[in-house]
Amino acid sequence: MLVKSIVFTVIACVSTIFASESVYAQGYPSCFNVQGIPVTYFPNPNVNDIAMATTAPNGSPVVIWNPNIAASLHPATLEFFYYHECAHHALGHPLGSYGPGSERMADCWAKQTMMQIGVITQNKYNIIIQQLLQYSTPNIDWPNGHVRTSYLNNC
Repeated sequence: MLVKSIVFTVIACVSTIFASESVYAQGYPSCFNVQGIPVTYFPNPNVNDIAMATTAPNGSPVVIWNPNIAASLHPATLEFFYYHECAHHALGHPLGSYGPGSERMADCWAKQTMMQIGVITQNKYNIIIQQLLQYSTPNIDWPNGHVRTSYLNNC
């Protein structure tokens, strides 16, 4: 009984520490890559974007996210990016060298997944759109937030 109590206490403490740093993935359904392997999310303030789907040195699928950038975003937008990064793994995108269309596919997958599991409301969607307009930077799939949100509206 004492061992169970100690284990529970350690788990509770670790969970509290992890939750305080990893609010990015808190409360969302598990993410799995295209092979069905769970994706782990880790905070890293050195990431130059909100988040990045990649692999750990041992080959495990991970998403690293910037807690400093995350702190400036609405929870609805953070949730969208959780699903967006999950999409890169779930769709089997070649991590780190996305081809044309990969970012749009990840956005659409995120939106559609949020709709399918019933976690998106019109209000949440409007917040996501506003923040994508404000913070999106040019990439291979869009020159600005207006084009990105237009694509997302048409998913």
